[in-house]
Amino acid sequence: MRVTFYVGVPGTGKTTLVRGILEGFRKVEEDEMVADGMVKYHKFAKQKTLVLGIYDDSTFAGTDRLSKGCGPKFREWLVSNCEKYEGWSLILEGERFMNHKTMPSLFEQESMKLVCLKVSEEELVRRREARNNTQNEKWLKGMTTRVANICDNYCHEEVYI
Repeated sequence: MRVTFYVGVPGTGKTTLVRGILEGFRKVEEDEMVADGMVKYHKFAKQKTLVLGIYDDSTFAGTDRLSKGCGPKFREWLVSNCEKYEGWSLILEGERFMNHKTMPSLFEQESMKLVCLKVSEEELVRRREARNNTQNEKWLKGMTTRVANICDNYCHEEVYI
């Protein structure tokens, strides 16, 4: 399975980017929402693509809508579905899977692409204000450190948006 994982600090546009990707896929075919235990994903059979998470009109959508308990089960899910979805692509984003327990299982895949989204500090502030962000500064600082550690420890591309 080919995996593309978008990471970045809160407000960089991970969920918005994947929503845009979903829009493009939906122009070709309707997706099927699949619940496989705690892991939920959009399935595009014609395009052989899975998009992890729940993408709806919520401010915090995508993998933020998944149970925090799905993280520990993710490696098992990924391994069991690699054969089932051989030759398919998996797209995911967000902090649910952005940890040192999950990352190695992602890099075990035949093709793993880690993309770190970047945006100016001014734009981050604007976006957070626009969505009436209630995340406290201590948590945001922790997430910034977490993203930096992931990007320091794993081969990745940086994309400025």
